[in-house]
Amino acid sequence: MINNNTKVWIFILTSSLALLVLGYELGERLGLLIGFLFALTLNFFVFFYGESRVLAKLNAKRVKGQDAWGLIDKVQRLSAELHMPAPAIYITPHTSANAFCVGHSWKRGSLGFTAGLLQKLNDEELESVVAHQLCHIRRLDTFAFGVSSALANSVVGLGQFLDSILPYKLQFFMPILSPVGWFIIKCVVVEKSFFENDLMASNLLESRHRLGEVLWRMEGLAQTMPLEVPPCTSHLFMVNPEGFKQKNLFLKSHPSIEVRLQKLMGYYPI
Repeated sequence: MINNNTKVWIFILTSSLALLVLGYELGERLGLLIGFLFALTLNFFVFFYGESRVLAKLNAKRVKGQDAWGLIDKVQRLSAELHMPAPAIYITPHTSANAFCVGHSWKRGSLGFTAGLLQKLNDEELESVVAHQLCHIRRLDTFAFGVSSALANSVVGLGQFLDSILPYKLQFFMPILSPVGWFIIKCVVVEKSFFENDLMASNLLESRHRLGEVLWRMEGLAQTMPLEVPPCTSHLFMVNPEGFKQKNLFLKSHPSIEVRLQKLMGYYPI
């Protein structure tokens, strides 16, 4: 079975070749050059801008030195158990409770935590969140998720731009391009990735019930206090950050919490 990261490289290669072929068909040598420049720009955006874009959009600040929550110690200790370098730690000012991770390599990733998460979760629950996000980095899910996010965001962003210049604020391009963004994400981000990561994190914590309770609580908090995130990035978060506020079902990526907990613990807490 093809893993996520192989899918990413196949998708990048295919999209680059498609741009070259399309450019040649439309403009021969000049078109080929333009297609090459488009492919180069797209790949540069994906690999060098996608991660920093998410951190900047969420106004994330890196944690250095003073650490009232013990995040640095938790990250370093659990990273050592996973035999990986400790990633950078960021905090966003949002009151919603959630966490995310980004990075194109398990050797250099970044963890993000909202201020609301740090206020609402206790020390043991916070450790579960750290373990869960570290496993995503170790499995290289962040590479696959990040690349699909950048590509899909480019498509959806184009639709938003084109709609913004239409008269009377007509929504013509977004209904067309949103499914394309959804298709890009679904080509890489499959529900199995979430299930496997939940299981890996629970093994690291040596408790499925402990992680399941944290997922269940975070899902409830996300539903009551959703977080506004950049388009096509909700799959980077531990639970769906937009909750019931998410209107564009084409961009929904997380499996339902009921299914996740059934897969993890064998039952759904009531």
